[in-house]
Amino acid sequence: MRYVFKRRYEQDLHLWRDQYQYRRYLGLAVCAIALPFVIPDFFVSEAVLLMAYATAGIGLMLLTGFTGLVSLGHSAFFGIGAYVYAIAANAGVPFPLAFMLAGTSAAVAGIALGLRP
Repeated sequence: MRYVFKRRYEQDLHLWRDQYQYRRYLGLAVCAIALPFVIPDFFVSEAVLLMAYATAGIGLMLLTGFTGLVSLGHSAFFGIGAYVYAIAANAGVPFPLAFMLAGTSAAVAGIALGLRP
């Protein structure tokens, strides 16, 4: 584990600790974008499932680990997005469109419930 000595307050505001971490995440993003063009469709769907579970796990960790709150609301929106994606994929909608549709539907459901008095 690398330790970066901070000398200014502005260093806490940066998204990346240093250039090494920036390059690692940039390489990861490039690999994630190139993945659907390189591997078969079955493995793309498995990678999407892995990323979806990772996103849900990070959301749960942020909610319970950093804030100490216990809520299962985020899992309901995860389920809404998964349901919409499954319906769209079975209807023959292409992957990028189905993926965006699933995220948008979960966001709309979250906004609709969040704006409720």
